[in-house]
Amino acid sequence: MQGHRGAKGLVVENTLESFRAAYEAGVSGIELDVRLSADGEVVVWHDAVLLTHKAWSETPGLVGSRICDLTLEQLRSVDVGSQTLEGFPDQRPATGAHIATLAEVLALAVEHPSDVWWTVELKVDPTEPTEVAGRRLLVEKVLECLRGAGLESQSFVHSFDWAVLEISRDLAPSVARSALVEAGVTWEPGSPWTGSVRVSETHIDVCAGAAAVGAHVVSPEHVLVDDAFVSRARELGLGVLPWTVNDPGTMRALVEAGVDGLVTDYPDRAAAALADVVGAGASRRADGRDGGR
Repeated sequence: MQGHRGAKGLVVENTLESFRAAYEAGVSGIELDVRLSADGEVVVWHDAVLLTHKAWSETPGLVGSRICDLTLEQLRSVDVGSQTLEGFPDQRPATGAHIATLAEVLALAVEHPSDVWWTVELKVDPTEPTEVAGRRLLVEKVLECLRGAGLESQSFVHSFDWAVLEISRDLAPSVARSALVEAGVTWEPGSPWTGSVRVSETHIDVCAGAAAVGAHVVSPEHVLVDDAFVSRARELGLGVLPWTVNDPGTMRALVEAGVDGLVTDYPDRAAAALADVVGAGASRRADGRDGGR
């Protein structure tokens, strides 16, 4: 199981405290989002804009600005941890937390040496010219951070923009890649999200398209995943990592369908739900109900 933006359901997202909470919950992976600041630093934040319900600053004009228009120094002056989100009643604040760099977050792997994987989502919108212009630089700098942290063999380059994966494949073929898929957006005729792949023209389905851009894993919105999806991914040698799964019943169904992992806001719930599935599987094997599989 992978903690989404750290452990979003437990502590305010994409803060160092949230990533520590994910470790404490016993995750096998941590997912996070990265963007470029105006001065070319790789910063850990999901939204393109500093939103008022997530960010606060005494300095006028910062909240409401685009991340790419602010320097790291400006971003560090914004409080992104004190406001909890409606809809996440168990979320704890990370009071006074500021936007961190990717290097700072990956340093947690030194604090918590383990086999935890890092799923680094590069936020690039292929319909935004500014983001497209910085796409290659973002990939280069993320790969540099992974090398610097010694995590190249323990990380995924992960993106909805499959052109990111193609660049990463060319620059660092040994670093694993994960193709994100959003229902009704990614695999649609004329989609700008699929890199060099043309939906239903060059490839017949989303798994074939993901394999063609060099993905090792396909990471679909969980509503897209069923037994047939998992089987098709397996045919092409792809792992399956659905997002974002918060209902324990859905978690169990996905694991029984054969997914390789799942991304969740609530790694504590996932740990309990997956323990139930593992326990049930062990019981079936013990009394022969599992058919020896």
